[in-house]
Amino acid sequence: MQPSIKVDRKLKTVTIVMPLETARPSKTGKTMLIATTKGLRTSTDQYARRPVFFTGNAFFYAASSVTSGSDNTDSNGTNDDSPRAAGSGREGSGSRTKFKKEEKS
Repeated sequence: MQPSIKVDRKLKTVTIVMPLETARPSKTGKTMLIATTKGLRTSTDQYARRPVFFTGNAFFYAASSVTSGSDNTDSNGTNDDSPRAAGSGREGSGSRTKFKKEEKS
């Protein structure tokens, strides 16, 4: 089964269907993948007379990264287990937020 998408204009929903896989570690080992589109896919559905593109991953956190009472902060002081927000500062994330570099004293 190939990943697919269904655009339902009446219900105003988009549904992505991916085959369930045997759990395997992600590249970083922090999560276990159970379904993936393996990158960007093109749908046969159209919206506004244009093709619809989609991507998706289903995962759970690996047991070693979710331990009670552990400090999961990285060197920047952010919680590494927290969900990533859109525009998290990654190159190409679509964020237009500008960050100023702090000057060292």
